[in-house]
Amino acid sequence: MEFFITHFYPRLQWIAIIIPLLPFGVGFWSIRKQKDTKFRLLFLYITLGVLAQAAQLITVMLGTKNNLWMNHVYTLLEFSLMASILYRCFSKPLLKRAIIVGVIGLSALIYYDAFITDGLMRMNSMSRIAANVMLIMLAITYFYKVANNPKIVYLDRDPIFLLSCAILVYYAGTSMSYAIFNEALAISNDAARICLAINMVLVVLFYISHAFILRRMAA
Repeated sequence: MEFFITHFYPRLQWIAIIIPLLPFGVGFWSIRKQKDTKFRLLFLYITLGVLAQAAQLITVMLGTKNNLWMNHVYTLLEFSLMASILYRCFSKPLLKRAIIVGVIGLSALIYYDAFITDGLMRMNSMSRIAANVMLIMLAITYFYKVANNPKIVYLDRDPIFLLSCAILVYYAGTSMSYAIFNEALAISNDAARICLAINMVLVVLFYISHAFILRRMAA
């Protein structure tokens, strides 16, 4: 573990910080030609990721010992943007209302997480897992919609299907590490870094997939 923390963790950390610039560049190159709201929402989601990584890097450079409070804000914004993309893919009013209720419920849970239970200076494990579960459910719901649409023949040409696959892998993969982060941090900083390393690997794969998805949307 010590070898990994010393040699590989810093490099992985820098890759995870830089990787959002890849889909950001793809989106920025195509944004002027795109009027599709889903494209613009996904680009805004990626822009949020770039800003979040920059903010975390700046707080570290300034010597801030704890910047976990940023996760509470980021969780709500991230979920709202991704849910907004899927909101526009569904036509049933019940699903649309469920997404709106999900955003409101998550807002209340984040407040409870930040000011009543875990506190601002700890990982918001409860609200983060709740957001992950809701996004996974929306992705699976979109799979069901696609499965019942005979007009869709080539799934790799449907950018929202590809986005749903990325959501399923990323959010399912990170849920466990978020769930045990606070307990790992109580044991040691190195144990917490292992949880973060899992997230970083998935972040890299997630943003690489966004670059491909944006190109599909722009095609």
